[in-house]
Order: sequence, then structure tokens, then C-alpha cells
Amino acid sequence: MAGDYLVDGARIMAMRRARGLSRRVLADLVGCSEEWLRLVEKGVRPLDRLSTLMRIAGVLRVGDLSELVDGPVALPAAAGLPGHPDGGFGGSAEMVLALLLPRRPAGDGPAGSVHRVRRHVTAAWEVWRRSPRRYTELRRDLPGLLLTAQAASRAAPASEEAASEGTASEGTASEEAGMAAAELARVYRLFATVLRGSGEYAPALLAADRAVSAARGDPVAAAPAWAETAEVLVLLGRPADARRVCLTAADLAAGAASPHTGPYAAAVGACLLAAAHAAAAEHDLLGVEELLNRARGLAARLGGGEGEGGGGGGGEGEGEGEDRDGFLVELDLRAAAAAVRMGRHRQALRLAEDLDPARLTTRDLRVRHFLTLAAAHARDRAPRAAAAMLRKVAESCPEELKHGAQAVRLLAELRLLDCATTQVELRELRELTRLTA
Repeated sequence: MAGDYLVDGARIMAMRRARGLSRRVLADLVGCSEEWLRLVEKGVRPLDRLSTLMRIAGVLRVGDLSELVDGPVALPAAAGLPGHPDGGFGGSAEMVLALLLPRRPAGDGPAGSVHRVRRHVTAAWEVWRRSPRRYTELRRDLPGLLLTAQAASRAAPASEEAASEGTASEGTASEEAGMAAAELARVYRLFATVLRGSGEYAPALLAADRAVSAARGDPVAAAPAWAETAEVLVLLGRPADARRVCLTAADLAAGAASPHTGPYAAAVGACLLAAAHAAAAEHDLLGVEELLNRARGLAARLGGGEGEGGGGGGGEGEGEGEDRDGFLVELDLRAAAAAVRMGRHRQALRLAEDLDPARLTTRDLRVRHFLTLAAAHARDRAPRAAAAMLRKVAESCPEELKHGAQAVRLLAELRLLDCATTQVELRELRELTRLTA
């Protein structure tokens, strides 16, 4: 514990103001009363719990806790995850290596059919959406799938060259080249999604950038990759950059496609939802509402199909919002998550609880929904309810509590609370998912 008056309340107040946060918002995000925080900032009451100090440092994005302490003391870093000093997880080493290895030259290795590659890529996205062992399966399979997609992408220019020489159909060659590029972008984006989910943000950013490059200058195809880039930037503490990236990508996609088509709506919608997430990280309530309303207005332009969806070259076959209801579910999940980000926990609970569970048709949607509820309950000082939501996460996807960065953080946060009942439930969760204490 930090001793009486060891923590300088004036420094907390100065950093809070520098971040543009009101006292009420900071209190809500930390899980304390506004009056208690006022007394701490005025130096009337001591901040005598290390766990509370660490939560304040996390919200204020203070990497070294000694910046809040009056005097040189050795304190643990605020960043990172338990047992992982760099904030990452070691289980994705093969995926990271696959990203870093130099690409093979053209003609080195067999190139499979582009249509076959598409089927494999779609199946991999379905694993992420529906499998209870999605981290284990994708960490095992994605490096090989990347090699296959790269080989198909390398073979595409040779097909186009043959078409230009009259030895193959020019239209077919061009179509296959575009399809191969789109599938490679989807693979890189799945890499980024898995790595982001497991807390490995630096390689996730690299994978998202590769996805943008693989889109070969097509703003509509690149938009979801830019949205993924923004998601990672938010987690790296750069929400302003993330919002600029998304809005620029949305403008480029809007200029490259008809505004009345599904691909336009899906591309721009993905960017707007990611931009809303970034705005929430900046505690910009008006910005969040504006971006979510803009995204909601796009829903009418989406088709009513499910699953793979039509059009768009299959680039969004992984279920990221091509159909109208899927997009609206995504929007509702983002709205609740944004409310948690901004410290509006009661609003987040209302939004999440109003969502019909029947609409959560995949494990991924259910996991994200229950994690949002768990985070809202935890910050609303309801640890038993938070633990109950984490149990539902474990029932939907047991691996999430072992490999998912958000779930691991929530577990660590709940362990710091002095609640005997919660500690019993957390031990049961660790047993359920075979987590080590």
C-alpha cells in the first residue's frame, strides 16, 4: 500500500485536467466516488490502496506510477498484463514469426487455386467467429494459410502477364488477381484480429498494415484493414491518430464506390464504428454519438442476407457486418463498449441488456457482449455480477479467459477487490479454464 499522503493528489488533478477528464468521469472510470476523489486531490484524504492508484494511473495513461508519488519509490508499472512484462502473450510466436519472415520470390512454392484459397480463408474466419478453441486452432493454422495466400497472390501477376500476351483470358486473369489480393488482405486482417485479441499489439499493427498494402490501392477493400489498424492504435494509446485514420479511409472509400451499394456501406461503416471506438477513448461523447448515428444511417443500404453475404468479392465473408442485422448488432455492441470506455457504466449496462441474445449468433459476438457487461459491472462496483458475466464468457469460449487480453485484465482487476465471494467465483473460473493463479 501507499502510505498516508505519499500520493500527491495535486499531480492527479493536473494530469486529469491535462487529459481533459472531469472529476466525475475519472471517478466513474476508476470505480470510486467523486467526493472521495475531490478530497484526495485536495490532499485531505490519503490514497492508501495500491490497486486504486494503479487504476488511476491506467486511466490517465501514466506509464510510471512514481510520477504520481511525492518522492522516489519503487512501484510496479501500470502497463502490461500479469505474467507478461511486455503486455503480450507467448502463444502466438509462430504467427509473429510468419509475419516477420521474408516473402518467398515469385515461382517459389506451389500456388493453389484462388477459389480454394478463398474457401480456406473463409473457413479460418469462421473458426474465429464460432470455435471454442479459436486461439489454439488459428495459432496453429494461420502461418500455413498465409503461405498459401501469398503463393496465390504471387501467381496472379504471372497470370495477368500471360493474358497480356494473349495466352489467357484477360478478364479472368484480372479478376483472379484482384481476388488473390483480397484474400491475402483478409488473411493479414485475421492475423491482426487474433494478435490484437491476445494483447500482442505491435505485431497486430504490422499485420493490419500488411492488410492495407495487400488491398492494392482499392479504398473499399482497404477500409476494413484501416479500421483494424485504428483498433490497434487505440489500444496503443493513440486514439486521436486512430480516428483520423478511420475518417480518412471512410472518405476514400466513399469516393471510390457508389453510395447506394452494400460494399460502400460495409466499408464506410467499418471505419465509422472504429472511429467511434477511438472517440470513446478520448471521452468525446458528442463525437461518439455522431459517428454511431452516421453508421446507423448506412444500415438501410446493406442487404438482408446472412453469413457470407453477396457482392464485395467475398472480402467480408468473415461476418463483419455485410448483412443489415449483423451490422446493427455490431453497432449495438460498439455503443455499449463505448459507454464503458467513457465511464458511463449504467448506460452501458442498459444498452447491453437491451440487446436480444438471440441476435448474438456467434461465439465471438457472445464473448464480446459478456465482456462488455463484465467490464461495466466491475467499474460499477458490482464484482459478483462481473464474475457472473466472466463465467458466461468461459461457457461461450473457455480459451478467452486464458488468452484474451481484455478477459485477463478483468480477472486481474477483480482479484484486487476485497470480496470473499468474488474470490471463490474467480477460483472456480480458473479451475474451469485451467488458468494458473
